[in-house]
Amino acid sequence: MGVDLSKFSVLNSQYEQSMEQILNNITERIQKFWLRNNFIYSWSTLKKKNDQCLTILHNMSDKVLQAHKAVHLNNKKNGLEASSGTKFKAFLDLLLELSIETGAFNDSEIKDEINTMIAAGHDTTADVLMFTLVLIGSYPKVQERIVEELRNVLGDDDRDVTKQDLSRLVYLEAVFKESLRIYPIVPVTARRLDKNVKLKNYTLTAGRTCFIFIYGIHRHPMWGDDAEEFKPERWLDKTTLPSCPTAFAAFSIGRRVCIGV
Repeated sequence: MGVDLSKFSVLNSQYEQSMEQILNNITERIQKFWLRNNFIYSWSTLKKKNDQCLTILHNMSDKVLQAHKAVHLNNKKNGLEASSGTKFKAFLDLLLELSIETGAFNDSEIKDEINTMIAAGHDTTADVLMFTLVLIGSYPKVQERIVEELRNVLGDDDRDVTKQDLSRLVYLEAVFKESLRIYPIVPVTARRLDKNVKLKNYTLTAGRTCFIFIYGIHRHPMWGDDAEEFKPERWLDKTTLPSCPTAFAAFSIGRRVCIGV
């Protein structure tokens, strides 16, 4: 987002703890069916804990916004361009530009966007890395092939990977895709139907919520007899992949696809 969070080290630590606690609270509320009732939940200790965590989250996003806004306004006053260290503008700079120049967002809406971006990339990214590392460690031949590819692309040069390098790390990309296929970070998603949907033996009526089992889609027979197996090489030959455009739904499907895609 173009923000150096090390300047907010104490708040950053509290933010991480609060984010983790909120995710745990969501899980607990799902598991304890009586807490799904809003009235009962409003009197629960879980609601109190959740509100405390939300306060910390909002305080952090407000501090980040105000600090970055001051820098942005100062740069604008002195005729300087905001820099994120790349040729692309940072997400927060874009929001601030729209806010200041067109009034498209107020501070509250920008803070919501900040929280959304951090929440969307916090736990999910960590889980993807965890599952991928476990799979790589479980398949030595895959690990060896990754190392070989990295050596071919980077050589002995101890430098950061560039965007151009990424386009050449074809097998590593296949490993990540296969990891997301085997262990999708969000295994289930849902959509509310705005019209009737006719299936073979059933009709799903408008207004109902339809759950989409991504974990099952990724292990459907259309992926072949080896659908249950971890095989990154399947991604290297597009002709062997399922023809269905929604066969791979690790980032969800349709207009409301994950912002991390």
